[in-house]
Amino acid sequence: MNIRNIIVHEVRKEDGDEKAEILPRHEENEINEHANTLSTELSQLFRKTGLNTGGFLELESEDDPLPHFVGLLTNYFNGEAFSEFANFSNSAAKEFKRKLDESGSSKGGYLWFNHYINNSEHFLSVVLLRKKAGLSISADLTLDEIERIDLDKLHMAARINLTSWLEGSSSRYIAFRIGRDAKDVTSYFSKFIGCQEYTRAKVDTQQLVQVVRKYCAQHGFGEVKSEGVKQFVYEQCLDWLAEEIPVSIDALSVLLDGKFQPSQQNLFLEIAQGDPFFLNNEIPIEKSALRGLTRYSGKNKKMALSFDSDLLNVSVFYNDGNKSLLFTELPDKLIYQMQDKITEAV
Repeated sequence: MNIRNIIVHEVRKEDGDEKAEILPRHEENEINEHANTLSTELSQLFRKTGLNTGGFLELESEDDPLPHFVGLLTNYFNGEAFSEFANFSNSAAKEFKRKLDESGSSKGGYLWFNHYINNSEHFLSVVLLRKKAGLSISADLTLDEIERIDLDKLHMAARINLTSWLEGSSSRYIAFRIGRDAKDVTSYFSKFIGCQEYTRAKVDTQQLVQVVRKYCAQHGFGEVKSEGVKQFVYEQCLDWLAEEIPVSIDALSVLLDGKFQPSQQNLFLEIAQGDPFFLNNEIPIEKSALRGLTRYSGKNKKMALSFDSDLLNVSVFYNDGNKSLLFTELPDKLIYQMQDKITEAV
């Protein structure tokens, strides 16, 4: 990650205040060790669960005005650099304040604007940071209460692939990382950014898992080869996610055909974009849902167990107290064997 610009503005609004107050920073923050550390930690949080994706509001006619934030990007970003990044972010912070005031929300925070380059593409992250109380030990070994940035979670955050937006290479160049209160994001924060369309990462990732299983079934792959396909897709998606490279269906289809050499080419792409999935070519990934491609397994001299990880707490339940597993759904073949055993005993 090559950081180009960083700045933080405070949007102060306390309980009972009707309007928020902007406390702007007039010069960019220094790109130093602290800035790099915070940027890295925020980037790691962004890769966790809860991503929504979308694009800027499409105008119905050429005469319609651009959303305010989009207009600011158009005026200040030329495709390679921001002119007067402090002025751009200050104007954007004022627009955030307007949307915050309209929403009636009682909380402000610190608006972090970060322009960086990754894999030769330009990105802009806009993150709402808040503080939380913590404890510290002073020089005289007493406990003091301090305030520090809450990095346990992101309250509101958007990452815009500026290169994809300008080149028109993707319709989903905005990624949102949402906190517990999703309504806040889908209301004033999304209006502030000017985003019109959302796709929940969890839903798309769950469908991707189903596509992989159907792909294996339609090719007639055996259990070993099917598990190899699932593991390959799982690891490939994680690699792309770590590199902030979009996960695309057509690229996965080409890689699968090249590695597993099925008789029918492009079947993965056809399944993913056909009924009932209708996945977009570029999809967001949620790590927890992606684990549906992995399995829990174990064996000893007398027993071997293996099941898809997404069955845990659905039809397979683990009791840590007595180290036992409860299966509420069993394979038909196993049921028949148990029934035959009972019949023999009678």
